[in-house]
Amino acid sequence: MMKKALIVASFLLLPLLGTACRLGGPGGGWEYGHMMDYGFGYGGMFMWVIFLIVVVVAIYFIARALKEKNMNAGGQDTPLNILKKRYAKGEINKEEYDRMKRDLSE
Repeated sequence: MMKKALIVASFLLLPLLGTACRLGGPGGGWEYGHMMDYGFGYGGMFMWVIFLIVVVVAIYFIARALKEKNMNAGGQDTPLNILKKRYAKGEINKEEYDRMKRDLSE
């Protein structure tokens, strides 16, 4: 699931990357002109660094959110699971565990 989300996120970011490279412009972004026109020069270098940082941070937060969502969905506690955990922690003894388990199964 995590790999699938990262693949989808990367395909969503490809158009942004193409726009940043000006691949869709006349001449494919490689026409002659001023250096700042197609992302080179000091301003362009800093913008590329900022752009890449934003992309990496966005992918990190998307992956983290999906991971937390999967962890919460898979770890839903049923009454029986809660009872087993309480018994394992020593909060209740064997007799209480058996009685509560019978009550839950009715």
